[in-house]
Amino acid sequence: MLVNIKTDKAKYYLSIKNENETSPILFLHGFAGSSRTWNHIITQLNCYTIALDIVGHGKSKFLDINSHYSINDWSDELNFILNELEISKIKLCGYSMGGRLAIAFASKYPDKIEKLIIESAHLGIMDSLAKKKRYKEDLLLSKLIEKDISIFAEKWQKMPLFSNQKMRNEKAYLNQQKIRLSQNPLQLSYALRSFSQGKMKSYKNKFREFDFPILIINGSEDVKYKEIGKQMTKINPKAKQYVVPKTNHNVHLESPQVFIDLIK
Repeated sequence: MLVNIKTDKAKYYLSIKNENETSPILFLHGFAGSSRTWNHIITQLNCYTIALDIVGHGKSKFLDINSHYSINDWSDELNFILNELEISKIKLCGYSMGGRLAIAFASKYPDKIEKLIIESAHLGIMDSLAKKKRYKEDLLLSKLIEKDISIFAEKWQKMPLFSNQKMRNEKAYLNQQKIRLSQNPLQLSYALRSFSQGKMKSYKNKFREFDFPILIINGSEDVKYKEIGKQMTKINPKAKQYVVPKTNHNVHLESPQVFIDLIK
């Protein structure tokens, strides 16, 4: 079932499968992705799932790209969507940027979370100078997206985090590339500025208070995020980390069957 929901600041697109009385798994994709990047996972799951296009991605649009939109707004809008769908609890699964947004939502609406699944994400940059530097970098990248999205897509894919993707899962890799190139440049650029790591506060203290199961998934080759995941388990004993062998940043693309087995 395909659903469109309009909020005060955006129009959201959702794909809902196997709706029933249980709590759904709600999937949040990474930057420049869409709900379709989860298709090869969802088709193998015989359970209630929701895949959402994060605003500025896919078919979800900001109503006004000149207005202010924050990560706090995102949390409020996801809560509005869940209320519209009459969903009281979710298992929230977020990858990379989607993982950061999942943590932000769980921090503001912990009562809506039955389980939190974080794939290759962190709790926010602590150092103020590092945050400023990251935001400047993202501003430059947002300008590149507006100028030529194909150059952006090529540059993005060449990041070390995404090495070996084509070799490990060519079909999902090609689907991912099509999705990146199909994005609306102005919408994607605004999403980057709105959800930049440089604008995200640290959720370390909130994460410490989470009182629900937390699964942290990392690839063995993603040295930076593997260590971040390890540190997250020290902050909250309810957090359990699983490191997937021979896998980099995008675990659900590179090792889909392992990922499916972990989240079932």
